[in-house]
Formats: sequence, structure tokens, C-alpha cells
Amino acid sequence: MADFVEGFLSNYPEEIRAISRNLRSMAKRAMRGAQEFLYYDAINYSLTNSPLDRICYIRPLQKRVTLGFLFGRQLDDPHHLLQGIGKRARYVKVRTLEDTKNPALKQLVKAAWTGGADSVTRMKQLMRLRRAQLKRGPVTHSRTKRARRSRPRRR
Repeated sequence: MADFVEGFLSNYPEEIRAISRNLRSMAKRAMRGAQEFLYYDAINYSLTNSPLDRICYIRPLQKRVTLGFLFGRQLDDPHHLLQGIGKRARYVKVRTLEDTKNPALKQLVKAAWTGGADSVTRMKQLMRLRRAQLKRGPVTHSRTKRARRSRPRRR
């Protein structure tokens, strides 16, 4: 059976394919046991086959490749490679083959994989809590009679 990722990468320029392949092999070595699949035009790595359990992704574009971390805000980044301003996700723009050889990238991927299970579990707990709150509906106040004023109003 042909590799589905190679078929996906065939739509991109040769340099982008080479960068993606290097990142892919580095991710496979750093995240033993990760599930690899295509989702939203990116190569995703997850704890399970579910897209909800994704930890990181490799997204090839025409001029660069993005290495993204869905819980990147929690990662320690001493080399200041991570970009992004969202609540959780961060990414690194990889433009050349030399950039893929940066050992800091592998450290980020390992850290994401190590802390990923906790991050996914916390996210699922929050989602369950929000769903339960929505099922209960908005908080309503009981219709109690208002206490009478102690002094009569002035007219």
C-alpha cells in the first residue's frame, strides 16, 4: 500500500517535500507510539486516531512548512522559536532544510508529546464541564415577592 503522506506531499514543491519529510522522520522518532493521519491539509500526530487528541502537526505550504503544537503555550521555549498569540496553539515556521536540523525543534516535539496526554485530558474535562453547564440551562432566579419598604415613598 502506498504511503498516504507521500501522496499528499506530491502536490508541493520539492524543497517543501524534503523539509516535510525531515520533520516527519524527526516527529516519528521523538513521539514513539503516536498516531499519524491527515486532517485539515496537515500531517497530524495524536494520542489516538481521534482528531480531538492531536498533539502536533506538520502543515506544508507553498513557501514554508509550519510545525504546529496544539498546546504550545504550555511548552518551555528557551530558544524563542514558537510564534502565535492564541489561547493554546503555537507554531514554528520552517523555511529551509537547515532549519529542520535545529535540535530545539526536536526538544519542542518531545516536550509536546510528554505533556500532551495531560493537556488533552484537561481539555476534555473542560469540554464535558461546559456541555453539562449548557444542558442545565441559564441560571434563573426564583420569583420571590419583594420585601415592603419600611418607609412610605414620597410623592
